[in-house]
Amino acid sequence: MFKFYLLIILICSSIIFQPVYAIITVVSGDKQVMKLETNSEDVVFKVIDEQGNPNTRETVKFQLTNPFGNTVVLQGLTTYRAEPNNDGEVITSLQNPTVVGNYIIIAKLETDVTQSANAVIIVESLDDKPTDINNPPVVDIPIETSVKLSLVAGDKQTIKAGFASEDIIFQVTDEQGNPTTGQIVKFQLQDSTGSITTLQGLTVYESQSNADGQVKTSMQSTGNIGNYSIIAKLPGNAIQSANANIIVTAGLVDIFKVVAGNNQTIFTGDTSANISFQLIDAFNNNIPNEIINFQVIDPNGNIMDNGITTATSDVNGIVMSRLEPVSVKGNYVIKATLASDINRTVQATIQVVAAVPVLPSLGFGTFINEQAELIDNSAIFNGGIAVNDINFSQETILNAGDLIVIEGFITVADEHVGNKADIILLASYNSLNNPELFFMVDSGQNIQIWNGDLNNLIAYEEIASLEKTQFVPIYEGKLNDIGIWKIYFGYRLEDGTIVFNGNQSINCAVKN
Repeated sequence: MFKFYLLIILICSSIIFQPVYAIITVVSGDKQVMKLETNSEDVVFKVIDEQGNPNTRETVKFQLTNPFGNTVVLQGLTTYRAEPNNDGEVITSLQNPTVVGNYIIIAKLETDVTQSANAVIIVESLDDKPTDINNPPVVDIPIETSVKLSLVAGDKQTIKAGFASEDIIFQVTDEQGNPTTGQIVKFQLQDSTGSITTLQGLTVYESQSNADGQVKTSMQSTGNIGNYSIIAKLPGNAIQSANANIIVTAGLVDIFKVVAGNNQTIFTGDTSANISFQLIDAFNNNIPNEIINFQVIDPNGNIMDNGITTATSDVNGIVMSRLEPVSVKGNYVIKATLASDINRTVQATIQVVAAVPVLPSLGFGTFINEQAELIDNSAIFNGGIAVNDINFSQETILNAGDLIVIEGFITVADEHVGNKADIILLASYNSLNNPELFFMVDSGQNIQIWNGDLNNLIAYEEIASLEKTQFVPIYEGKLNDIGIWKIYFGYRLEDGTIVFNGNQSINCAVKN
């Protein structure tokens, strides 16, 4: 029977970028006073690293909150996103406000939204007496000096996709640190893309502080992984806010499958190509850091020691194993099992066959077109006869009754790889006293006479998808008929094209 041989080399690499420590502060422009329908002075923020040096690599995003506590998107500021200059500074300003009150500009690091800084701008009506910028009226920010909002519990949670968070608790206190009861607190959710929602994603979006001054909410389950922020604010006082950060990672394993390397055929003594398994959750997220245990089961059903026993999935949810060299032919099974759930397994099969010997070249292949013309193509043929376990030869003389092995090897033309095809095996025999006869071999290795009509050629084997290299074990046994034998082999495509060793056959002369 024909054997198929597949060699796939899969190289996976991943680069993990470590975050750089950075913090953002407001430098100037805070608590400035301006008039309605004018522009503020520049508000300058600075990004620094852990040594206090300017950090120029962190992108900064800005948000604007109006006097009603609502977030204004894409209007009101001169810029909503900026890269730090050489001094680590980013700049924005308030433009043309139409409502009197306190506005807050919030600057956040794009890579870590928990790092933020705020600047307050006080907007007066056009009729108001100019305010001393260094001594703004206390009445403009009354709540800031009497009520404080802080995070108590639930920060920096890590939850899996599909699961809700634990409670996130904030507390309202007065200026002496005593709990404030009955204070309304509103919540916002900032998702992994930086978008803010006020209607979905949290269990509670508005709450009144209890006797301990506390309010709580929690994040509902989501299938979108990333960093989320829960923002608590006091209505009418955007200055007083507190944030909690939640990281959503990939969920539980829903799909565990082989994505590459299954059904390989390799030679004894060779290492298989990598077999890749992938883990995916119910939301189509790749699952990293999942431990997989491997077992190799030999053709007799025994578990064997074969090198790789445990591996951890990478950022793409991929984990790999392979079959180390073995000397016994047969089908081997690579069994992968979740360390967290031994009932979840998946397996790949590798067929190990005897190594192909070095076979003489038979030159380029020949194909027969619709006009029955013979034309060379890029397929390459090798083949020969070994007599009594001696090296293979393209042409030989042997004695009747000698033990012989005839084998062939095809390097399939690139344009034919992957096509459905039939393997064809023919032999011609010319005795001293009889005319030349042609024989063809079917899938049961039965020999039939061929009348020379291409339409009557039978298939030695049907191939669902041609591989680049194809080994052909043609015959093993004895030839007792005296005369000249010529061996031809090749493949026939669905359109009728036949590619075979037309330039050079495998030849032998059998004598007494």
